[in-house]
Amino acid sequence: MFLRRPVHLLARGCPRWLPFTTQLFSPTRLFQTSTSMRLDIIEYTSLDATTLASFQTQDGKLHLFNSLVCPFGHRALWTAVEVDAAFDMIGISLTAMPESYKTDFNRFGTVPFLLDDGEPVYESTIISQYIDAKVNGGKLYCADAPRLAALAQLAVAKFEPSRFYAILHNSDDAKMPALEAEMRASLQGLERIYREHAAAFRAKGPYLLGDRFSSAEINIMTFLFRFDILLQHYRKVRVLGDDIPLLSAALEASMARPAFALTARDADFYIRGAKYPQRYFTAGEH
Repeated sequence: MFLRRPVHLLARGCPRWLPFTTQLFSPTRLFQTSTSMRLDIIEYTSLDATTLASFQTQDGKLHLFNSLVCPFGHRALWTAVEVDAAFDMIGISLTAMPESYKTDFNRFGTVPFLLDDGEPVYESTIISQYIDAKVNGGKLYCADAPRLAALAQLAVAKFEPSRFYAILHNSDDAKMPALEAEMRASLQGLERIYREHAAAFRAKGPYLLGDRFSSAEINIMTFLFRFDILLQHYRKVRVLGDDIPLLSAALEASMARPAFALTARDADFYIRGAKYPQRYFTAGEH
């Protein structure tokens, strides 16, 4: 996969309710994979008021306010890189969220947040679908195949990130077995969708739709990836397991994609960022 245009990532951070302590980057930092894909990162705080205001004009550009650590934000970023969109990414620090971001851009104080030609788009799944439709003809969201779209939407609808956050938040050891059992039941239910509802695709490839990568993976795998790291480290709980082999295979295939590799970081990045797991937000849609 080849990203023809540099992607400019302006600052970074997570929504203010997700207390990742982000690392400091220089105003511009380049990330590359073994392919020619690249991300150029620039800090929000390095931009002056005039530059920030220009993002809200009809400039014909996509400006993605986002974070490298946030699983919701990763949905939008991964989509944008996957479809080779030309965009700027403006990240927002959780621990020191600029007031101008909340007052002038996104009153909800969340990421991701998109400006397209000055017009706002909110929420991770909406932004992901919007970018796919605008740049990629809606292929990731199966706009050409309503039945496949319905199957992918079913998987995403039944996916429950809140189960991960409940374990990460929990400080009562007595509650942990029940919380872990609830998480496993939820994951097994999702596994069943991959196994039974998508049975026709199982011999064709590792994704929900076989060899067709879709919005199901975009909206699910960023969480499985992070929380298998974080729950093991902070709570000694595994997300992946022998009871969900299809989800594990889909995650492995997703992680091998160049766009995922470029937009993800190693385990230590997320572990260092999540210093206070007991203060994590209760997951909702962002």
